Amino acid sequence: MSTIKGSLTLTIVYEPPFYKAIFERRFTSTYEVSQINLGPSEPKLTLIYDLVIHHWNGIIFFKQTVCASSVSERKISPKRLQRLARKSIQHGIGTKAQQTLQKQLECQKVTRQHNRRTKKILDQEKRYKLHQAKKIQKRKGH
Repeated sequence: MSTIKGSLTLTIVYEPPFYKAIFERRFTSTYEVSQINLGPSEPKLTLIYDLVIHHWNGIIFFKQTVCASSVSERKISPKRLQRLARKSIQHGIGTKAQQTLQKQLECQKVTRQHNRRTKKILDQEKRYKLHQAKKIQKRKGH
């Protein structure tokens, strides 16, 4: 029987205008993080206990992995590489949890854009089919 050793950390931070609870889970090979908004007023200890004890199953953790963005295989110019390197150094500030949450937001943004694009295409097709059906109906007469 193997045991999985891990640790859990709860950090409460104030990022105006809300207090946020940041949960971090570390296992042997994985790092997971979750963020929950607690509201504008300072959270009471009973609220935190209730969150941990009763609502633990509802917390959605995000694993730190590289999100599948659309990276092409084309050659990148040296100047662009310099810009990207400079940009990555500037955004390196913050805790590991903040960086992971930022990656999660970026992945969610990419999926939202993809979903919006597909929905737009489906709506256009639906309108086109409706337009064609109306044209056919007009030609048939009553």
